[in-house]
Amino acid sequence: MFGLKVLILSLGFDERFAIRSILRTGLSRGDKVLIFTAEPIVDKAEKALKIILEFLKKYFEGVECEVISIPTKDFEQSISIIGEQLMNLKKLGQDIILNLSGGMRSLIIELIIASILVGLKGIVEVELENLEGYLNFPIDILKMRTPLKEEYKSILNAIIEAREINLSQLSRKVAMAKSTTHKIVKKMIEEGLIEYEKIGKEYRLKAKTIAKLLTKI
Repeated sequence: MFGLKVLILSLGFDERFAIRSILRTGLSRGDKVLIFTAEPIVDKAEKALKIILEFLKKYFEGVECEVISIPTKDFEQSISIIGEQLMNLKKLGQDIILNLSGGMRSLIIELIIASILVGLKGIVEVELENLEGYLNFPIDILKMRTPLKEEYKSILNAIIEAREINLSQLSRKVAMAKSTTHKIVKKMIEEGLIEYEKIGKEYRLKAKTIAKLLTKI
């Protein structure tokens, strides 16, 4: 990722997921950490929060950190508070990583819904409970609408059939202008439906597994 980064964390009783995400993100001066936790902040959560804040202060000088407590039992108020914070981030145009590995289920759901409502763009991360890795996906995939438009299906089916294909070949195969094909492909890359690999000077397009499911809907 390029430019300034914002790492958003949902926090519960365990600080380990947050610290792993902080280390993996590689925060630098000017970056920001935004921690959402449920209110009231109970002793275990306060202890985890203290560890994270001390860790940031010791190892990540110049990284701003803000803690926001959310009244998770009040759904509408929670969405409003989270949404306002996310809108501010969206206006800044910074790279956003949304780590949803800790905290109450209600808090995580509210963060997801608020992200969809404000049209937030970035990456969602979820740590595995056994600490052996994590999964990530574009936030855009959360607001994907099904069924897919026919031109999307046509392009995805062409890529699936070819297994891998370049843009010029794809454009000819689906009988669309190259500019139109490129625009749709770019959108589907952002939504996590297509991936690409550079081989020499050529970019080869491949359909992700989830795309194969969506072409059948």
